[in-house]
Formats: sequence, C-alpha cells, structure tokens
Amino acid sequence: MSVSKALEFMDKKDLECAICLNRFHQPKTLKCMHTYCLQCIEKWVETHGKMKCPTCGQEHDLTKEDLKQLTSKTMISQLLEYIKKTEEQKPTKCSFCDNQPAYHCSRCQLYLCRGQCFECHEKIPTTKDHPLYTLDIKEQDGSSDKTTKCPTHSNITIEFYCCTCNKSACKQCEHILRCYQKQHNVIPISVAIDKFNEDATEVFNLAKEMEKKLTKKLDFIKKDRLLFDSQITLCTIAIEIQEKNIIEKVQKKSKELMLELEEVSKEKKEHDDSHVRDIDLNLTQVNDVMTSINTIMNKPEETETLGAHKTVINAVRDKVLATDFDKSFTKNSTPNYIPSTDLDELMNTEGLGKIRTTDSMKYEVAEDDETFTVTKGESFVVKVSSQAENDERQLAATLINPSGEKSATDVEYQGSGEYRISGRCNVEGDWQMKITAGAAQIKGSPVNVKVETLGLVLTIDNISDFKEHQKNKNITGVELDRDGCILVLSASKDILKFNQSGSYVARIQLLHDAQVDSVHQMADGHMLYSDNFTKRVVMCDDKFQEIRSFGKGTIRNPWGLTVNRETRVLYVADYAAHCVFKFNVDDGRMLGKIGSEGSKEIQMYKPEYVTLTKEGYVIVVDFGNNRLQMFDANDKFMRILVGCGKEDGKVRGPHGVTMDMDENIIVSSNDKLQLFDKNGVFIKRIDHEDDGLDIPAGITVISYRPRRVAVRNYGANNVKIFNY
Repeated sequence: MSVSKALEFMDKKDLECAICLNRFHQPKTLKCMHTYCLQCIEKWVETHGKMKCPTCGQEHDLTKEDLKQLTSKTMISQLLEYIKKTEEQKPTKCSFCDNQPAYHCSRCQLYLCRGQCFECHEKIPTTKDHPLYTLDIKEQDGSSDKTTKCPTHSNITIEFYCCTCNKSACKQCEHILRCYQKQHNVIPISVAIDKFNEDATEVFNLAKEMEKKLTKKLDFIKKDRLLFDSQITLCTIAIEIQEKNIIEKVQKKSKELMLELEEVSKEKKEHDDSHVRDIDLNLTQVNDVMTSINTIMNKPEETETLGAHKTVINAVRDKVLATDFDKSFTKNSTPNYIPSTDLDELMNTEGLGKIRTTDSMKYEVAEDDETFTVTKGESFVVKVSSQAENDERQLAATLINPSGEKSATDVEYQGSGEYRISGRCNVEGDWQMKITAGAAQIKGSPVNVKVETLGLVLTIDNISDFKEHQKNKNITGVELDRDGCILVLSASKDILKFNQSGSYVARIQLLHDAQVDSVHQMADGHMLYSDNFTKRVVMCDDKFQEIRSFGKGTIRNPWGLTVNRETRVLYVADYAAHCVFKFNVDDGRMLGKIGSEGSKEIQMYKPEYVTLTKEGYVIVVDFGNNRLQMFDANDKFMRILVGCGKEDGKVRGPHGVTMDMDENIIVSSNDKLQLFDKNGVFIKRIDHEDDGLDIPAGITVISYRPRRVAVRNYGANNVKIFNY
C-alpha cells in the first residue's frame, strides 16, 4: 500500500507512541503487533523486567538480544518520513492564499488552508478523493498541549495530581480515589503542571544566571592567568638578561684583573732581568780580577796592574754596598689579589634583583574610560580606583601609538584609592595607554584612545527634504537631545532629529504652528523652548507636549534661553524688547529684566542668545552692538567680555554663545566660530575660512569625548559639526 493510500485509513494518533504519547522515534513492533518507540520499550523492560503491552496487556519476555531483533512496520516508517518531510517544508502561507496552511495533499504536493482552498480541493472531481494529511498547527503557532495520556489507561487524559503521593492519575485510576478518601492534597493536573513549570523555570533561570556568573568568573580567571603567565615570561627574560649582564660585567672585570696581573708580572721580569745583567757584569769583572791576581802573585813588578784591579774591585764594592739588595728586590714586588667585599655583600643581599608581586586586579580603570575618542591636542583624564588596603601609589602610565610615538602622562593620586591620569595626544590615530601597578597591567588596561582631527567633521544638508510643513523656511536653531541626537529647529511644526553621524532619525510635530529658536533641557526631564510665533516660552515634556507657558503678552521676540538650576530663574533674550527677561521657572512669575535699549554698558540692542557660567554669571550676545556682555548673579554689569572687530578674538554680528564642560565659551558671529576662556581671553578659531560658514547662529556642544560642537548655519540652511 502506498503512503498516500495509507493516509486515507490512518489518523495522526496512529503514529504516536502510547507510552510517551509523542510521535514515534525508532518505532519497533512487538509480537502482539502493537508498535512503540524503541527507547520506551527499553525503559519499560529496564524498570519492570517484563514488557507489558499498554494497549492489549500481553506480556513479553525480552532480552537485550530480543530488543535488537525487534522490527518495525515499513508503512509506519514511510509515513513518519513523509510527515517529517512535510512538516519541515511547511510554508507559512497556503499555496493559494495568505492564510495559514492546515492540510497537505500528497498527490498534488500542495498546502491548503482550512477555508475555501480546502473546500475547493474537496469539491473538484479530480482532487476530491486525494488523501490529505492534517498539519500540526500547534507546532506552527507555538502553542503547547499540556494534556497527557494516562500510562495505565492509555486513551484517557490525565486530570489529577496528588501532591501528597506525588502521582498523577486519570478518572479511572483507583489510587486517586484512595487519595480523595485519605484527604490528600489533590489538584488539577494543569495546575500542577503550571506550578511545576513555574518552579522549574525559576530554577532554570537561577541556573542560567549562575552559569553566566561562573562563566564570567572563569573568563576572568583565564584572562588573569594569561596576564600572569605573560608577566612570568617577562620576569624570566628580565632575570636572564640581568644574569647575562652581570656575568658579562664580571668576565670583563676578570679580564681586566688578569691583564693587570700580566702587566705586574712583566714589570717584575724586566726589573729582575736588569738586575741580573748588572750582577753578571760585576761577577765577570770580579772573576777577571781574581784570575789576573792569581797570575801575578809573587810578582812585585805587577804593582801597577794590581792597583788597576784594586780600583775595579773598589768600584764594584761601592756599587754593591750602596744598595740593599734584599729590600730592593722585595719591596712592592709580590702581587696580592684583594676580593671585592662589596660584591659579596650585594650578591648576598640583592643578588640579581628582587621579585615583588603586585595585586594589579585591585586597580581598575573606570568603565567609561576604557575606550574613548578625543581630538588632537585635547587634554583628557583617565580615572583609576584602587581597592588596595595599603596603597603604595605605584601606578605608572605610558601613552603610545602604533608608530611608536609616545606622549607624556601625569599620574596624580587623589587619596582614598582614587587616581587621575592625565594625557594629551598631538598626533591623530589610535593610541593605547598602558597602566601598570608594579610590573603588571591593571584591569582595564590598555586604555584605547582614538585621536581625531580638528575642524569640520560633517555637514547635515537637505534638511528641508525631511520637513512636512514650511519646507521653504530656514532652520532656526540646534540642540542636543537626551538620547544624544541633534534636534534641528525651524519656523514650522516640525522638529527634526539626526544622529551625530548626520543620518535622519525622526520627525517630531508640535500641535500648533511655531517658530522654535532655542531649546533648553531641564534636569527633571522637561524642556523649555522659545516660540517666536506665539511670542512666549513653553515648558513641555520629552515628546514636546505642552505643560505651561511663560511671558505671554510680555515677551515680544524670544530667542535664546537658559535656566539657573540652583535659583530656578529662567533667562530669555528678547530680540525686539532689547533686554533679557527673568521668570520663576516653577510658577511662571516674572522676576524682572536685565538691560534696556541702547549702546551703553548694560544697555542692549537686539540680544539674541544668553548663557550662564558655573558661578551664575550671565553672558548676553548683544548682536546689535557687536559684543558680548557679562553680568553677575545680581544683574550688575561686570564687563564687555568680547568686543567688536573683524580680527580673531573680536566679533562682528555675534549670533550664538554656549559654554562647554571645561568652562570655555564658544561664540558664533557672521562668518566664524571662535573659542574663548571663561574670562573672554581668545584661545583659537574653530573653523577655517573655506568651511562655508554663513551666518552661524545657534550652537550646542554635542560631545565631550571628542570635544564636538554643532552649529546652525542659517545662510546655507544646514548644520555644521566641528571637532575643536
């Protein structure tokens, strides 16, 4: 019989094992012709000794050899293979429509849904007799069947679970009646399964958490071991080098001593040879005198010859008696070797050096400082904490790039186990700061430092393409959102978001027409924005939903704004009223104003932006008077911070101002972007003349590492981003 024909007479249940209630796996047929999974038969025999067929009750004595010889029905195996293939290749949609498939036709090789596709297949004469296999829908939609068949009464579903006996049962199981009689804790099987699965899931999740923690600890130990072994290798090499150096020095000194000894020996030999020659000469003279005297003995007539001999002998006598031969030959002539006691003392105490262990893992680089980006020449600080009980303050740090160029660092101990390591890289590229405690690198070292170029990074163009309203209106300002994106403001309902790579992210739409020139992020999550359309300042949530407003009927043309977090004072630069208004940010009360129309000190003409120093001093962009003014926290005029002029360090037509985290002041004017310190001392120009700045206005610092600022470039209707 073919597989397709067999499907006409078989139900899916016929392919399920009556023991495990799952689809057959390695089906084997007993002599009673009932089929079960091989593993289920083996487990039953292992547990009970004999195999009792759950379907008919017939017992079978099966040995291990018998189990191997069990056969399976060919038709069942073919059906299982067909079902497996059909289920694995099952598509997500019906062959004719988008509905979920419920049937498979083995002859047409089509997948059919339960609706009209199935009905048409059943009505068409040529296909109505085709056998259909019902797909396992539960597997596809992810649902699970918690019902289980009773192992004793195979066709009845288990419904009860006795918590006292730890047994499950169906309605026909006798022991469940006894459990009820004994008032055991009997609950529905579904409740028991849910409770068990809940407990099992909890244990599994705990085990998973422990697995992660243990794996993390294991990885830490492996990493630490690699570092330790690396340090052992370095120490071994260092010891061998030290040993070699000392041996070379000792050998060199030994050679010097041997040469000195040879020189002493040579001098001694030359000294002795000279004396021997003199003595030999004198002996020859003496012997000659003695021989001559023997020949002239008894000859008075040789008186003259005897006188000559006497003169020679007297001369020899005078020479010999004039020198103490013993002292002359022994004085300073015996060499002595005096060993160096300093070397013995040094080798007995210091030897080749010392081994000191440092628990480098008690030192740790701050997580935010392990990898970061800075601009060329920007000073930065890496923080390190120590858990050492007695901190020896032995940290050292080296900055180096792949080319081998190094940069100096300054390690400063702050007390309480805290360090600050400051550095600066004057070459672009990827640098590493290696931080060591003793000889070993600490946790988090090496620190990876990417150094970027200064100047223009990118330009965000085509901003109007992303707007829905007032596409022809230029942008009016930029601000950094809480998620690190750049908010681009304009004279419309649309507020656009771009990431710092310049890619468009989203469009936020206000509920009313507006011209938003400036946005200020508050610490409580709220925001403030100036609206030149409705002539007021609006407080809103992070979705720009209005909460309250300020200055309605008072403010004439609001531009830049800022808030003093300590005093809760809102400052608003009013372009048309020629002053800076002050409001209580909590209740909206007007607190007064700074300045009035004019060109004298404290007077203003068309102020555009305002910002605050850490001391609470107010800096006002006095656009009409081409200057920046500074006022103290009590609104008293302090000085002209930046004056009028075309040269660098001066401003003509200043439009924007902000302070960065280093308390430096960034100022935009008609065609340039400049950096000043908090006292108004010029530091540098951030842009270059060919960067295309055309009436740059609103400014916002968007990054500290690297130091990066975004500028609204009004004339070109784009946003310029600079590293500085």
